[in-house]
Amino acid sequence: MFWTAFSSGGRKVFFDYYCQFKEPKDYRPRESVRPEFQLSEQDIKFFYENGYLGPFDLMSPEQAENLRHDLLNSVSNTESFLANNYQFEEEKNITEGLLPVAKNARNKITEEYKKTGLNRYNTFINRHLDNSKIRDLFKLPEITERCAQLLGPDLILWRSAFFNVSPHSKGTQLHQNSTWLYQDMRESVVNPPRTDELYQITCWVALTEANEKNGCMTLVPGTHKEMVPLKLGEKSIYEAENFRLYGNSFFAELDYPVDSAEKKSIEMKAGQFFLFCERVIHGSVDNTTEDSRWAISGRFVRTDTRIYTQEVLEKGHRETLYNIKNISLDDWKVVLIPGKDRFGYNRLLKD
Repeated sequence: MFWTAFSSGGRKVFFDYYCQFKEPKDYRPRESVRPEFQLSEQDIKFFYENGYLGPFDLMSPEQAENLRHDLLNSVSNTESFLANNYQFEEEKNITEGLLPVAKNARNKITEEYKKTGLNRYNTFINRHLDNSKIRDLFKLPEITERCAQLLGPDLILWRSAFFNVSPHSKGTQLHQNSTWLYQDMRESVVNPPRTDELYQITCWVALTEANEKNGCMTLVPGTHKEMVPLKLGEKSIYEAENFRLYGNSFFAELDYPVDSAEKKSIEMKAGQFFLFCERVIHGSVDNTTEDSRWAISGRFVRTDTRIYTQEVLEKGHRETLYNIKNISLDDWKVVLIPGKDRFGYNRLLKD
């Protein structure tokens, strides 16, 4: 990692711990499940070779639309933000010191920015903490039984995000995650015993149809096997032309030939989901339609994976993309989904 930065004159850096992905000894499922959710050894081998699996059916398009409507018309009532247990940064964090930033009015945190940012956060992030339908969604056996075969019998749901690609807007730039996940930007958020093993899976649920016209997910199969560095821009962010906003934090691009890579578009019907490893290079295509593409994701980890560090738990967390710091995590709990409870009936499909 340090040699990459040194030999490139500081123009290439790893934004996550470098490691090569470790293959398992065999591809047998790590848990016995119901026959209708059984993954074959070939399925599991496909996941390890490509970094994703699916899509699978989960709920009807009508149920997906009802869930989307419910989330859009409510805000979290449990997040610590509503109790003012947080602070805003004095200026917007665009580069976090990696590149020079022009100091002008566009960097200032305004009252309007604070109000909009909090409203978006309380609508879109970690709604499983206050909304039972989201918890029930990610406890559905269609999801948990498949995750358990890859991660093991006991699961932790630690993060959820509700998001869209707006009409006629750019998709999410291709990126790669592991332990940092562009939140704190100073410390890793997910801390497994070994970073070269499979310890986290993201479940991505389409709440509207997702296709190549309206901003579906796209990924580069097999790129989870090795973390790649970032190439940083030569100019300040307000002068940069060839570098886009990477992870909404700073101008850079992956040091990987993504333009010539064989990408896989994950097209899905509303109510379907797929599983992927955050290490695989992924993003979304542009939305060229008149409608938004909506989805919700949940991140599952093994129970031997620590979420947040002790220092963050004691001193507070930072959400760099929202420019918020000193967030109290007293009410931010992970959701344990033990193996013995994975077969329980869920209310989501009953409502």
